[in-house]
Amino acid sequence: MNRPVKPHIEREAVDVFMAHWEAGAFKAQRLGQAFYNHFNLHRLSDQPALLDLYAADGKKALKCIDGLFEIS
Repeated sequence: MNRPVKPHIEREAVDVFMAHWEAGAFKAQRLGQAFYNHFNLHRLSDQPALLDLYAADGKKALKCIDGLFEIS
């Protein structure tokens, strides 16, 4: 059985994003929304899978990110 290939994001890029998030750089956005916008995820073709991420905040957003992306 083939496992779907997850899009890859560099760990360093995620760490930079999280540092900006923790510093309050995305004040008017949920965590998932900020991640989606920061990484220009509108460019990916599987938008239905990204809707949950866009709407999520906090731990739910982190779980979505972990499920959708290969971060290394």
